[in-house]
Amino acid sequence: MVSIKSKNEKEGIFRGAVTLTVSVVIVKIIGFIYKVPLSHVLTDEGMGYFNSAYSIFTFFYMICLGGVPRAIAIAVSKVKASGKEEEALKILSLAFKIFVGAGVVFTIILMLFSQIFASFIGSPLSAFSILTIAPSLTFVSAAGVLRGYMNGCGKMLPIAISEVLDGAIKFVVGLLFALIAVRQNMSYYIISAFAVLGVTIGTFIGTLFLYISFKIENKGYIIKQNARDCDDYGKIIKNILITSLPITLSSAIMSLSNIIDLGMIMKRLIASGFSEVEAVALFGNFTTLVLPFLNAVSSFTAPISTSAIPHLAKQKAIGDKASYNELSDTIFSLVGLIVVPISFAFILFPYEILTFLFEDSSAKIAAPLLSVIAPAVVFLPLLTISNSILESSSLERLPLISMSMGALLKFSIGYFSIEKMGISGAAIGTVVCYGVALFISLFFIRYKTDVEISIFRYLFKPLLSSFVSIFGVYTLNNYCIYKNGKSLGFISILVLCVVVYSAFICIFMQKKIKNVIEYVKIAKKADCSL
Repeated sequence: MVSIKSKNEKEGIFRGAVTLTVSVVIVKIIGFIYKVPLSHVLTDEGMGYFNSAYSIFTFFYMICLGGVPRAIAIAVSKVKASGKEEEALKILSLAFKIFVGAGVVFTIILMLFSQIFASFIGSPLSAFSILTIAPSLTFVSAAGVLRGYMNGCGKMLPIAISEVLDGAIKFVVGLLFALIAVRQNMSYYIISAFAVLGVTIGTFIGTLFLYISFKIENKGYIIKQNARDCDDYGKIIKNILITSLPITLSSAIMSLSNIIDLGMIMKRLIASGFSEVEAVALFGNFTTLVLPFLNAVSSFTAPISTSAIPHLAKQKAIGDKASYNELSDTIFSLVGLIVVPISFAFILFPYEILTFLFEDSSAKIAAPLLSVIAPAVVFLPLLTISNSILESSSLERLPLISMSMGALLKFSIGYFSIEKMGISGAAIGTVVCYGVALFISLFFIRYKTDVEISIFRYLFKPLLSSFVSIFGVYTLNNYCIYKNGKSLGFISILVLCVVVYSAFICIFMQKKIKNVIEYVKIAKKADCSL
């Protein structure tokens, strides 16, 4: 018999995960729709400048904010569990003041040294795009603090709406500006800068919505005035920094690794005989057609761990080991069900998937890379969950070790393989990076926490079901091509794969499916009572 308290926990986790997942799906759809015409407008060369600027921006984003939303969510969930509403607002007021200030500082740094950063990564013309994306650091800092507070309060809807607004504005404004620049016959690096400007405007609109939502929810509360009444600044700052700093550093290490990789990839490609423009185009192809699929799958599953973190932290704080283990087991299992078949699809159907969205010439270059990087589609989401469990257990420093080891291997493999294997060396390095980091994080979970983890148990049945369904349908498709001289149609193949896979999962994992159905019923009852 499941207790009312346990049901409420599941309700909050499921509703939060569903809300954020729906927003992520919408945002990623917008992103794909955005990048398809944008890739046609900018070509691989322009996308190289665009993605180079975004890599620099992501590093600074992680430096000034990486672990802050999680740290605030954990801190707020703990104080609200004890009924201290005013303490939660103090956490918000202080965090807002500190981290938005940091965002302003890093915005100025990025603007002043944009040319230096662009030269460091081997793409000097990306400086214009870096300059236009720099103000986003201030806006995302404010948004991150507000999202952390709302997550800790269990209010996911404003977060979801702000993310959709951010993505939609970026799509409309960025593409519009890029088209205007094209009509003016501007160079690709200038067109890229206009497209990046849409990102800055989108982050501003998304942040503004979050702030308005907070003000409506907390009428009469003024962040600046409330901060003056807080007598324990040092304690609040210490708690936030202790939690956020290791998370930020582990995230920043991976972002720094991406920047170093960018410079290394460019230099190694040029050393192997490519011109600078050709190297930028190859990098643009890899970061536009391949990496977004890896990041999209990770983004789809991230809300599951994001919404679970405050609950894990609370269960850990009150010593509820059984609920803690049950929740950890559930999120691992659910993510495994999602990512394993997607990884198989990327291995077997890379060209078919890419040609739905991109030009045939670009898809032919990217298809082998998508197959190579497919195992990381499983590794990265599971790594995110593993690190979340460590963070909720007050072991924030351990993910720093696993991410550092992964980043080091990624650079080493890329450096020695790109000159001989081309851009494929970068894809191999990415897979090894996340695979090794996952193994190390799981090792820490096993020996540093009470959580009982069995990756084999989580992945065996999804792997078996995926192999039988996807490989079987793939073989049928090839037979039909050979027999009839034409394909059954890729959409039909995917639909058939989903149906067969779902049937196998329902047979092999009845208990897990029943748990998911239970969550759905609880969430529906909660929605009806609102």
